[in-house]
Amino acid sequence: MSGRQSRRDISGTVRPANPNEPEPTDQSKPSRYDILLASIPIVMLGAATVGHLVPVPLWASLSLGALASVPMVVDGVALNPPT
Repeated sequence: MSGRQSRRDISGTVRPANPNEPEPTDQSKPSRYDILLASIPIVMLGAATVGHLVPVPLWASLSLGALASVPMVVDGVALNPPT
């Protein structure tokens, strides 16, 4: 018997020969980092809107929006960096 395993698990599918080999990604749907990059300006826009509608200083609402964006930046840069 050979020590090699078949690269086919189910008929019609092929797994990578090397488990560390990156798998192809579907480019049609947004990645985790696309969502993170889109959510930061959305949070800041929401903070600016709140600052204009609610009787609080604009600097205070934008500061809270920036503070709410910090975990997203930390997650995208330090905790789960792109490979």
